[in-house]
Amino acid sequence: MRRRTELLTVDDFELVDAELPQLTDGYVLARTSKLSLDPYLTQSMKTWLGETPGWVDGTIHGRVLAQVVDSRTDALKAGDLITGLGRWQECQVFNAESVRPVPTDITPPSLVLGALGASGWTAWIGLHLADLQPGHTVFVSAATGTVGSIAGQLAIHRGCRVIGMAGGAQKRTHAVDVLGFDACVDHRETDLAGQIADVAGDGIDVVFENVGAPSIDAALPSMVQHGRIMMCGLAAHYNTSLPATLHNFLTLLYKQISIIPFTVSEHRRLLPEARRAIHEGIATESIRFDEAIIDGFENAPRAFLDMLAGAGLGKRLIRIDH
Repeated sequence: MRRRTELLTVDDFELVDAELPQLTDGYVLARTSKLSLDPYLTQSMKTWLGETPGWVDGTIHGRVLAQVVDSRTDALKAGDLITGLGRWQECQVFNAESVRPVPTDITPPSLVLGALGASGWTAWIGLHLADLQPGHTVFVSAATGTVGSIAGQLAIHRGCRVIGMAGGAQKRTHAVDVLGFDACVDHRETDLAGQIADVAGDGIDVVFENVGAPSIDAALPSMVQHGRIMMCGLAAHYNTSLPATLHNFLTLLYKQISIIPFTVSEHRRLLPEARRAIHEGIATESIRFDEAIIDGFENAPRAFLDMLAGAGLGKRLIRIDH
């Protein structure tokens, strides 16, 4: 639970006791195993509005992995692993229709919160909507995050040249040597636009955007005519009151570049194909995934803010010990 302020700090979060509702027919009691730390939650933390009505009481909700302790439905039994939107809470009661059982062939099960969940689906759907063609050059911001790393690998598999953007030498090396990117620029270094131009070759056809104005602005001069910016995240803007500005704004008109925002929820018809493709890639080890796991419920606020600041590789999770 947190208090309302303009910018999030660790002091905005409070750990309190909560009373569980009575378990009734159609519901399950589950013990939370892992919490997913996702940048998009920042806005809900400020507005008290989110994917579930429960935000209005000031309790954070997000994607969770949990194990059923007691059940009042034939659909789930004690011991089953489930995933869905739930409170940042050690134990909670779910409507059984609001959660999904975790398939037994997913190892580790936490993948349902990352590569085999909404993050992976976002990467696949964004590239599908971008109409990628072999030989295209794709620029991926936040290249070593869950969405960016999957998007980059999928683009490589489709015969594209992929340039990443990450912060620091370790992440740049990971993107190239482990994930297989052709190049990776460093947003912590000077002249980001110049770095991108040096590796852009004949120009960037598609920008897969997870960060926002800073990376878009730097990539615009290197984009081709009629290029496309697939916008699924704006991590640079979630925890700041500063306006988003583009110095190269006119390039959007001069090069007739399209900005295409998208969400998974608006393209549910594509989910079965996205699930199959990502699952197959993980199973055959043609898609690499990374998880950064932080132990302790009490460490969730600091870990969340660190994630917003770009710390860690891949999916960031809180593991709750019981």
